Amino acid sequence: MVTPACSAGLQVPGTTPQAARTGRIFDIKRFSSHDGPGIRSTVFLAGCPLRCAWCHNPEAFAIGNGPHENLREVTVPVLIRELERDLPYYDQSGGGVTLSGGEPLVQAGFAIDLLESCRKRELHTAIDTCGLVDGHALEQAARLADLVLYDIKHLDSASHRRWTGASNERILDNLTRLQPIDVDVWIRLPLIPGVNDSEEHICGIIRFLAPTRFRRVSILPYHRIAEGKYRTLGLPFRMAGTEPPPAPQVESIRRRFAAAGFDPHVGR
Repeated sequence: MVTPACSAGLQVPGTTPQAARTGRIFDIKRFSSHDGPGIRSTVFLAGCPLRCAWCHNPEAFAIGNGPHENLREVTVPVLIRELERDLPYYDQSGGGVTLSGGEPLVQAGFAIDLLESCRKRELHTAIDTCGLVDGHALEQAARLADLVLYDIKHLDSASHRRWTGASNERILDNLTRLQPIDVDVWIRLPLIPGVNDSEEHICGIIRFLAPTRFRRVSILPYHRIAEGKYRTLGLPFRMAGTEPPPAPQVESIRRRFAAAGFDPHVGR
């Protein structure tokens, strides 16, 4: 169950007409190769229901509720025109557009409008979600997208709340909603030392995913690139002093997933 503080930002499609016309974004990363297949343009939408201790985009929630020089409000047609500048790269590489954040389905109406417009233009789309969203909005977005990137951060609800600010029941329930939908799903596992990298937890994730159809697993080792962002934004960084997981450990985890019949990848 989502707490009131976490659910306050959620918008169910059709309930807020303005959200279906405009969106608040804080960045567009062009020529991305880590947010789906091929060369992509990743659109970062403001707002997030989680506060992950290791978040590498803290501006998503730091600037989501007020004015900021990097935050801009855009309409879908304006954004589409900007994204279509990279059509040659999408066509040559099998890439497309990825909606990220933050959590793109915090602005569900706008995200779904954008997915619809991309589909009409035959642009490959991916949506990167933490899963703590309205289930109906997730289903609608998944039916419009070509790919869903779905985070699993921790299977234990109390640990999930400790490190992200919210429990994981809705996240795990929402993943089951994707099971019957005809859309590719890549599971994303942020690998955070001391949080979710234990052998017991990795084995638990393998057991959890085993009965599902989801076989692509992206192992995303923790990095310290975002530390400077926290200082700039005046935010505390809970992971200060944490070192990235050693390469042999990451490779061991990759091999464990592969041995269990999954298609694991490191870093994307």
